[in-house]
Amino acid sequence: MARPATKSPKPAAEPPLGRKDWIDAAITMLAEDNVEALRVDTLAEKLGVTKGSFYWHFKGRDDLLSAVLDEWQLRMTSEVQSLIFDRSGTPWERLERLLRIAISGRPDVPGGPFEITLRDWARRDPKVAKVVRAVDESRTAFAAQLYREAGLSEADAQDYAEAHMAVVIGIRMTLVDSDNRDEIKRRRRIGAALLLPRERVAGKP
Repeated sequence: MARPATKSPKPAAEPPLGRKDWIDAAITMLAEDNVEALRVDTLAEKLGVTKGSFYWHFKGRDDLLSAVLDEWQLRMTSEVQSLIFDRSGTPWERLERLLRIAISGRPDVPGGPFEITLRDWARRDPKVAKVVRAVDESRTAFAAQLYREAGLSEADAQDYAEAHMAVVIGIRMTLVDSDNRDEIKRRRRIGAALLLPRERVAGKP
């Protein structure tokens, strides 16, 4: 008696990927290489899917890069501001929190490898340069607001806000091992010593 024919197993379905999965993967890849190296087929291979999944969410590579810029701008402005104000604390504690967020091992923080890629890209693309300038201006304005709330004068608040940007970018750029927690803590202490001038506001918390 002949055996009944067995059905061939169906090929495994591709894992469902959303738009944000592609954006996050692109950010990770850009933190490791330059913009020119970002290719849809390479990204799909890293994610273990076909390029067809990509075109459900994006018109093409330029559309993805535009979405990456939008995501970075959101993370570095309104999302950071929400993290600062979602918890209670004194103005100085908010500034300390901003330092902890900025000086970390994440690739997308100020001076991190992803941001370095964006700044290099901005030198060659006016549209990207416009976004980077907008983010820098928003960061500086927000830091100045926090310094004013801590009791600094308008002029001092602006000076410290601009110094904040320069210091945290430099501290992160020179961090070789982003997984070294002790080194990150040490650099946060350096940042605090330079950027939290409590002595300039006598009698303030």
